[in-house]
Amino acid sequence: MSQTNIPELLAPAGSIESLKAGVNAGADAVYLSGKRFGARQFARNFSLNEMEQAIEYAHLRGVKVYVTVNTLIKESELPMVGENLFKLYSLGADAIIVQDLGVARLARQLVPDLDLHCSTQMTIHNPQGVNWAAENGFKRVVLAREMSIQDIVKTASHLPKKIELEVFAHGAICYSYSGQCFFSSFIGGRSGNRGMCAQPCRKQYQLIKGNVDKYGKYKEGEEIPLKDHYLLSTRDLAIYSHLDQISAAPIDSIKIEGRMRPPEYVASVVKIYRDALDLISKGKWRVKETEISKLKMSFNRGLTKGWMMGASYKSMMGRSNPGNRGLYLGKVVNYNKTSNETIIKTKTRVKPEKGDGILFKQPQNGEKSHKLWGTILEDSPSVKKDNLMLKLRKRVEIGSNVYITRRKSMVDGADEMVNNPQLPNRIPVDIHMDWNRELVPLIQVNAKPSWGKNVEISFEADFEMEKAINRPLSPETIVKQLEKTGGTPFIIQNISLNYPGDLFTSIGNLNHMRRQILEKITEKILDTGRPSSEEIELTRNHLVQLNKDLNLENTTWNKSKEEDVSTKASVNVANLTPADLAEEPIFKLINLAIYVDCILSLEAALQAGCKRIYFQPKIDIKGNKKFKGPIPCLKHGQDYDTYFEIMGLSLMEAANLCQESNSSLVWKWPEITNRKFIKGTINLLNILPEKTIQGVMVGGTGAIWALKNTPGSINMHGSAGLNIWNHMAARELCSKKEPFKNEPSKDEYSKIKPVLNSITLSPELSQKELKMVVSQIKNYDANCQLEFLVQGNLEALVSEDCLLCGFKDKDIVKNFKDSHYPFLGIKDFKNRIFPVEIDAECRTHISNSVELCLIDYIHQISEMGFNSLVIDSRNKPADYAHTMVSLYQKALDLTIAHDPKLKTKLNSLKNQVKKISNGGITTGNFLRGVHDDP
Repeated sequence: MSQTNIPELLAPAGSIESLKAGVNAGADAVYLSGKRFGARQFARNFSLNEMEQAIEYAHLRGVKVYVTVNTLIKESELPMVGENLFKLYSLGADAIIVQDLGVARLARQLVPDLDLHCSTQMTIHNPQGVNWAAENGFKRVVLAREMSIQDIVKTASHLPKKIELEVFAHGAICYSYSGQCFFSSFIGGRSGNRGMCAQPCRKQYQLIKGNVDKYGKYKEGEEIPLKDHYLLSTRDLAIYSHLDQISAAPIDSIKIEGRMRPPEYVASVVKIYRDALDLISKGKWRVKETEISKLKMSFNRGLTKGWMMGASYKSMMGRSNPGNRGLYLGKVVNYNKTSNETIIKTKTRVKPEKGDGILFKQPQNGEKSHKLWGTILEDSPSVKKDNLMLKLRKRVEIGSNVYITRRKSMVDGADEMVNNPQLPNRIPVDIHMDWNRELVPLIQVNAKPSWGKNVEISFEADFEMEKAINRPLSPETIVKQLEKTGGTPFIIQNISLNYPGDLFTSIGNLNHMRRQILEKITEKILDTGRPSSEEIELTRNHLVQLNKDLNLENTTWNKSKEEDVSTKASVNVANLTPADLAEEPIFKLINLAIYVDCILSLEAALQAGCKRIYFQPKIDIKGNKKFKGPIPCLKHGQDYDTYFEIMGLSLMEAANLCQESNSSLVWKWPEITNRKFIKGTINLLNILPEKTIQGVMVGGTGAIWALKNTPGSINMHGSAGLNIWNHMAARELCSKKEPFKNEPSKDEYSKIKPVLNSITLSPELSQKELKMVVSQIKNYDANCQLEFLVQGNLEALVSEDCLLCGFKDKDIVKNFKDSHYPFLGIKDFKNRIFPVEIDAECRTHISNSVELCLIDYIHQISEMGFNSLVIDSRNKPADYAHTMVSLYQKALDLTIAHDPKLKTKLNSLKNQVKKISNGGITTGNFLRGVHDDP
């Protein structure tokens, strides 16, 4: 296998020490973050000065630097992000990694020469999403961890234009699809989309089954008995054993996760993967158990080959323990009272050493839990055959399991890499010296970095040499002083002197000249990776103009800009009759819409007067013999044809009902749409009778690309899964022009056909933030249709894991399937119960434990300029849909009429909502927003 097939090795850097560890261990590139706008806000991260040092350090060693700007950005932060992008561009960052579509748009306008990478937070999990990224100016896509190697190969073979593909190779795995998790945000305001995740997936939960009332509200139930309770805790990814397959695939980069990890972790893991890739390039690699042991001692929660390499549900999850498991050493079998030694029967060839960290898991009287005790070995153990004898500060129970959780030699090795690195790829430098008439040294330097073009400099020394009186400098002395490059990334290869002889200068002057040579060639090499001063100045001017265009101080939307809104918008509503209200255009701006997943709920919503239905049919396949497995689903049955046949019948039935009620029907797709799903839905769209549906709601860029490239005209609506936080993201989707042409003016935007007919703003935004972003969107494009979720148990996460399929004990699945309980949930230590739904493709959906309810804020939301308010009644009975539509319609009517007792009546409606809401009600992020400080 040739070297060109070897993927880039990308290392994490949460600190300057970790960056040096990764670079010196053999990474081809590193990724890091500034103090803001990175998805790991609890890492040390880099100040601007540290960022400059980091880029210089890496570039001088031929290593690229990618900077994460991969959080969602508030409207008020756009100027700061623009300033940040300008600085990163000026420093010579090789690429930025982004999640927010608005940041991508901003970067294309401001720094078009700076490469863009799609963060895994963009949830690009299908070929169509990769195609979208390729057509929208991205250099690389960091693929979702859930994408299989087979799908990656197929994706690469059908790309319309080249785009690099990056995958995760090692490290922590999120339970949810990245970018689609609101769990931490909904629970406590710490948003994973802002780099602030509180890791609720690493907590203990009880699995609950129960009954619900006619509104879907949990009434009673019982715990499903389980041995392990870290239900959402995944193992750590490790594709080391499959690197030959990865290298044979069309993958351009493999990423090691770990910006929160210490330098020794980075050094050890990068070195293991570097050595493996180098051997693969020579055709000499094989899996080494010693390397796997080192990976386990670096840090692990149990290792898995991941979804990409086809891991099972069981092997993906580490439900017994969310912490570091280390390397299993053996079991305590005895205790020698005479020598005060603990005797361990070993199960591995690795022997602990002085300074190693050891963890004992001591059984507690037959209980399921264990008592943990850790220590650092103060002495090296003695060994007799398979037994180790350890002298410890306390006695541990016989039967305790023993693990090595820290390897001192690995820590020392990392320290050596950071402080005294071995530099096999130092830059060769040739020096030629001449002298002018004034005996000033004239220096010519040629550097030959292996990763770039040769670099040359010429300069005069800033001192004169003089004729020697007694002891002239020999050529050998001059060469000897110039050859000393110390710990720099340079090595002097050749020195040629046109030396006139019989000259003298101090050794200090020679050393000074050597430092000048290295400093000047360093700066010249670094300059090759930076924009020119003219380019920087041009970009600075663009930034000034951009900040003027953003005009964030003007955040009041003039509703009269809305198309077809008459000048009567300022009329006193209290003086209007019901007939007048019906004719008043301003009150036609806001409508009520609902998400439903069954025909009964759809009928109920229509009966309550709802005029826009988003229908996401829940296909009941449990009774179909074609779908087999512990939980009948498409993963086990693989019969997508039958699935979409049933889907089509459901849509036709829904269409007939909506037509009878003169209501619009939009087919809502899930946020996760794999290759087979998109193929099936596109085929179904092609055979559905015309006007069956009035559009499709999508939650991902892949679905957008698929529909946009489908023959015919399909109205598209964007769900909250698109994570729209600012007006630039909205403009990227709501009104769009080809990406590399001049940005259209505000007037031109009205002539551009929108990609999406409406967008749903993120439920993570606060009232203040919503007001600002809606104003900015409407000021630029008054016709952009905006929606907002106001009611429901909002989806907190979606996972590729099937919560019921991965248990060892099949009776657990049978227990739930055979029970009469329709409700499945997980309960946390605060007794909050989060509803769980397993979909037709065996994915787990977890909803918030309490329902969002903004019925008493209808007036404020209406005034912002939203066009539709949305109730999410999926996984709810028909009575819920009917009642909620009725209550919210009353609230809208009261608001429109400016009822003098509006506040009192809205509170009364809120109390009615609360009575039928599952888990109670909350204003969610609407009032509190999300936390900004770690």
